[in-house]
Amino acid sequence: MTKRRAGIVLLSVLLLLALFCLIGAYAASFPVETEDESSYLYIHQVDCEIDGGASGRLALPARLGGLPKRTAVTLTARINEPPGRYLLVGTVSAPMEVFMNGNPLLSYGQEGSYPAFFNDPPIALILLSLPPSSGDMTLTIRYLTPGQRAALDIPVIRVGTERALVRYQLQQDGFLFIFSLVLICIGLIMTVFALIIICKKHPDLSFLWLGLFAFLAGTWGFGECDLSFLLFPYPALLHVMVFLSILLIPIPFLHFGLLVLDPREPRPMRLALWINYLSLAVALWLQLTGCMDFIRFLTYFQFVLIMNLAVFLFSLLLERLKYDNPAARRFGPGIVILSVFTILEILNYDLRLAGSFTFFFQLGVLGFVFSLGIVGGYYVRDSLRTAQENERLEYQIRAMNLQQALQRQQFQKIAENEAQVEAQRHDLRHHLAVLWELYEQDDRGKLRNYLEALNHRLPAGGRPRLCENYAVNAVATHYAGLAKQAGAEVAVNLSVPADLPPELESDLCIIIGNLMENAVEACARMTGEERFIHVNSRLQYGVLTIAVDNRFEGDLRRQDGVFLSSKREGEGIGLSSVSAVAKKHGGNAEFEVRDTVFRASVYVRLEPGGS
Repeated sequence: MTKRRAGIVLLSVLLLLALFCLIGAYAASFPVETEDESSYLYIHQVDCEIDGGASGRLALPARLGGLPKRTAVTLTARINEPPGRYLLVGTVSAPMEVFMNGNPLLSYGQEGSYPAFFNDPPIALILLSLPPSSGDMTLTIRYLTPGQRAALDIPVIRVGTERALVRYQLQQDGFLFIFSLVLICIGLIMTVFALIIICKKHPDLSFLWLGLFAFLAGTWGFGECDLSFLLFPYPALLHVMVFLSILLIPIPFLHFGLLVLDPREPRPMRLALWINYLSLAVALWLQLTGCMDFIRFLTYFQFVLIMNLAVFLFSLLLERLKYDNPAARRFGPGIVILSVFTILEILNYDLRLAGSFTFFFQLGVLGFVFSLGIVGGYYVRDSLRTAQENERLEYQIRAMNLQQALQRQQFQKIAENEAQVEAQRHDLRHHLAVLWELYEQDDRGKLRNYLEALNHRLPAGGRPRLCENYAVNAVATHYAGLAKQAGAEVAVNLSVPADLPPELESDLCIIIGNLMENAVEACARMTGEERFIHVNSRLQYGVLTIAVDNRFEGDLRRQDGVFLSSKREGEGIGLSSVSAVAKKHGGNAEFEVRDTVFRASVYVRLEPGGS
């Protein structure tokens, strides 16, 4: 499967997963209704008593502001429920005690029950079993106002069966709950996908940053969802998930933009990143030292979030209008979707436009992730192509370096031979003098013995030339020698002209070197004896055809008609280099397997004057 098809399949799976979960969440909100199981009671009106202040009736939900911190607020209500009922109560960062007929049911948010670096206990939604007795009961809830919030928020109190209360919460928050899990899954899938790419030596981080962005958006929604408190009763962890996600989410967002947009003017986005890193460090230090809780930073980080979007939009417009950056055009729909829904979410925090916090932001993030996932797919595809091209070029450079090394060896041998010939020429005069003297003496026996000794001292002939072209001959001779060392029967018949343009000559060395190197490696891996490498070429009408056949053992891996490398993942770099070089000179390359023989056929067009 090609890298492009793998990216398309990944995005399709993510889209289907999200669609399935969303439809399932919507369908789950329509269960079979029965009157007994679906009945529950809202407690909207309670008696309220404030220490050192007024008392009277209070309508829930309510917000009490202007009270000193740790002021006791006591709520009292009369209920009449049958046995087996449950009480659903909540608190927003305020210590809480619950009593029924004066008997304690719950004590939440007392010191030591939450991390020491919290000034106030985390938000909680708790389901309590009522006493088994029936009839009139007096419910008393005592809150202490928080120290870090400006007001005490008191939610509605509900009484009913356990199933009815959980189902009610599912109907209220099921969409957001499933939505958050979908984003978390998408983020994890993208992150794992990115790590796989990185481990395969393709240092691409686009999907990693996008996956982390989706993961943080999902954990933000999961921590804000009231249903999470019922199904996952770890309020301190949920509290940390919410605020760490809010603090961290702009960072992968900006990193992804810098990586994929690759702006000509990156300073605005880099400055925004430094502001986010500094804000994160300050917020963590203040929270961990107990000086100030995350909640006090909420308004500031809402402003920072808008600032990040504004910087991103500014960079997007600058790149599109001034530098005609094609990535800016791809970014447009996703960033517009995210911007609109982020602004709606910030309004939702203040105006409660939707029943759940993060609802609008989750929708915006989903649209952004899928839109930018497509952009990231294009980026990964281009990056993989660039990486493969760079690897192929590096391979060709290594082949050219080898070619130059072989030519240096040839030049050195020529120089050594010339020195040896010069010395022999010097000695030749002495030998001729001796031969002439023996001839004058007519001593045939001594003359024959001297000639035989002289013949043994003559140097043996060098290796035969495999073709007329000096550079190609050096490469072919080198690999022919390696093939013989591997025990292969070698036959080389090359018709390469001596005079060729330097670039064409170098590229022919790459073709011959790659094909013969692969053939030598295949023969070296064989355990049988019938090893051979046959190299033939023909030059006709300015077209040079080269064929290399070799035996091999085992199975050759192929994918979509392309032979894969036996040394690394993906297509063989040597074969791809041969194809690229052949096409560069108006030719092509074909590779096929016939039984246990690998056959490579290449043709190139020689420039005028090279034939």
